Amino acid sequence: MPPTPKNPPNVDIEFKDGVPVSKLFDDIYFSKQGGFEESHYVFVAGNEIESKLDQKNLTTLYIGELGFGSGLNLFVTLDTWKSFKNPTSVEFVSLEGYPLTEDILLTLNKSYPNKNLWSEDLIRSYENAISVWRKTQIENLWTYSWDHNDNGSRFTLKVFLGDISVCLPHFPPIQAWYLDGFSPGKNPDMWSLDTLKIMREKSMPGTSFATFSSAGFLRRNLTELGFVVKKKKGFGRKREMISGLL
Repeated sequence: MPPTPKNPPNVDIEFKDGVPVSKLFDDIYFSKQGGFEESHYVFVAGNEIESKLDQKNLTTLYIGELGFGSGLNLFVTLDTWKSFKNPTSVEFVSLEGYPLTEDILLTLNKSYPNKNLWSEDLIRSYENAISVWRKTQIENLWTYSWDHNDNGSRFTLKVFLGDISVCLPHFPPIQAWYLDGFSPGKNPDMWSLDTLKIMREKSMPGTSFATFSSAGFLRRNLTELGFVVKKKKGFGRKREMISGLL
């Protein structure tokens, strides 16, 4: 029997210095200063995405993200992909249980005015998917794609809207994970052992992961699931982060 549908939750947001903060999780969606660079350092560099985009024997790179939020990691990865002359195609698969509204998403554009982020068409497409989700009260998939100007490869975005326990099992096999939910102490479901077990099931041999968190329980659980976990210097003032391989 399928799970009983839940009413899609409303997002409760406050702003601190122009940055949206979730009242539910008491955590920011992105950093106004250095957030773009931090995302690249933690997730793109942490997963060696650039070298994977350049693999000639790879037709599509599957990236999985836990926590779509403002879309920052998407745009950082898309920006990296566009910078390559001959990249492989990418399927960027994420999930979100608390989608943000247009006015909040546009704060990302205001924070990074020199970057190509939320376009009007992209926001309309996202809002339409959210509207369907709220009306049906069942999980919904939002898709959008970009074609590369030079080699015709494609970057495809897929965001599952709904609870992580229902959405994550629908992910395809993943080759690089962005573990980017709100901090473990404030959003435990995103980092639970049950979630990590599903993540492990969706991983291929050699799949990488990276996360800003370096919590001891997270390192231990990932190690027990077969990942080789490495500590590395965090971005900016953050002392440590972790990354690794299956």
